[in-house]
Amino acid sequence: MLKTAKWHWRIHTAQARRPWWQWAETLAMPAIGLAIGHAYAPHDPYGVTSPFPWLWLVPLLVALRYGMLPGLAASALLLLTWPLLMRGQPIPPAYFIGGLIMVMIAGEYSGVWRTRVRRVEELNGYIDERLDRLARQHHLLRLSHERLEQNLISRPVTLRDALARLRGLLDASDEGGGLPVAQSFLDFMAQFCQLEAAALFEWRNGELVAEPVAVIGNDPNYRSDDALLDYAIRHRTLCHVQTDGLHDVETGLLVAVPLRNSIGVQIGVLAIKRMPFFALNDDTLQMISVLSAYYAEQVSVRELAAPLLEALPDCPPDFAYELFNLQRVRRESGLTSTIVVQFFAPGSQQQDIFNEVRRSQRGLDQQWAIDDRPTRALITLMPLSTLAVVDGYVNRIEALVRERFGKSLVQAGYSHHCVSLSKPDAWIQLQGLLHEGTRATA
Repeated sequence: MLKTAKWHWRIHTAQARRPWWQWAETLAMPAIGLAIGHAYAPHDPYGVTSPFPWLWLVPLLVALRYGMLPGLAASALLLLTWPLLMRGQPIPPAYFIGGLIMVMIAGEYSGVWRTRVRRVEELNGYIDERLDRLARQHHLLRLSHERLEQNLISRPVTLRDALARLRGLLDASDEGGGLPVAQSFLDFMAQFCQLEAAALFEWRNGELVAEPVAVIGNDPNYRSDDALLDYAIRHRTLCHVQTDGLHDVETGLLVAVPLRNSIGVQIGVLAIKRMPFFALNDDTLQMISVLSAYYAEQVSVRELAAPLLEALPDCPPDFAYELFNLQRVRRESGLTSTIVVQFFAPGSQQQDIFNEVRRSQRGLDQQWAIDDRPTRALITLMPLSTLAVVDGYVNRIEALVRERFGKSLVQAGYSHHCVSLSKPDAWIQLQGLLHEGTRATA
C-alpha cells in the first residue's frame, strides 16, 4: 500500500512541477519586449501613450501558452520594472489593471482547454493501452494455436496450459521484489523455447542490477554491461547478434529481450547466451518476445492490484488491475467509470440467465463472475461510463431476458447495484455489497 501511495505521489508531483525552461521563457519574453520597447521609444517603453498597449501581448501569449500563473508572473515583471525604466513617473492604474484582467481571462481560457486536452490524452492513452493488451493476447492466442498444431504429438502440454501454470505460480507466490518466480519463468522459457543457457536481470531505480536474479545452464558468467543488453534497453525491443547496427559489437549473448508491460514500464531484461542453432529463427524469437511481454504484464498486474486483492482476495488480478488503472484515470483526468454488481437469486433458470447475461459483455468491460454460491453474482467494470450508460446496459439486459426467457428482471430474480469510481470509498462499497449478497444467501 505504501509503495502504491508513493507511486501516485510521484505522478502528481511530476504533473505539478513545470520545466525550468517554461519559467525561463516566462521571464525572458517580457524582458525582450521591454528591451524592444525601450529601443524604439526610450521615453515610453511600455507604450502607455500609444493607441494600443502592444507590450501586453507578451504576458497574453505567456498566459495562453503556459496558463494563468506564468502569465501573472510575466505581468508582475512588467510592474516591478516600471520604477526602474520610468524613473519616478506614477504608475497608471488603468493600464495595469486592464492588462491584468486580459491576462487572467487568457490564463483561464488556457487552463480550461489544457484540462480538456489532458482528459482527451488520458482517454486515448487508456484506450491505446487496452488495445495493446488485446493485441498481445490475440497474438499470443495465434501463436498458441500454431504451436499446438506443430507440437501436438511430440509435446502434449499446450502453450495455453503452460501460461495458466505460470499465472498459477505468480498467484501462489508471496515473493517480494521486482521479478517474482524468476527461476520458474526461466525454466518455463527453456522448456518452450529450447533455451540452453540464459539469465534474467532486474531493472531497478533506472538501471540494470549487476547480478542476475535467475540463471539456467552451466555458464553463470553474465555481464550486465553487455553491448547487446545495452542495445535492447535503449531501443526497447528484442535484439540478437544479427540485428542491424550490431555487426561490429563484441557480445557474449545471442538474444536480449527487455521485459516491458503494456504501459511501457521496464522491469527487467532476459539475456540468452546459448540455444540450438535451428531454434534461432523468427518464430522462436517471436515466441520469446510474446512470452516475455506476458510475464512482464502479469508481474505488473500482480504488483499494482495488490491493495485491492488484500481487501478482496477472491477478485481476479486482471479485474483488480483494471479497477486500479481506472481509478488513476479518474484522479488524473476526471473521467469516471462505474462498477455494476448484479445478483441472480436461485430459480429454475438461474444458470441459463446468468450465462446469457455474462455473454452479453461489451468489448471494453471487465467481468468478475461468482458462481459458487446459491445467489450468483456478476461484477461488471464499465470503463469510462456514467450512470446513464449503466441504465442503458440494464435496459439491454432486461430486453434480452424478456426475449430469451419471457420474464421480467424481477421475475428472473435479477437485481443490481452501482458503484461509481468517482467516490474514494469505491472498494469499501464493493466489498460491502458482496458481503451483503453472501450474507443474504447464507
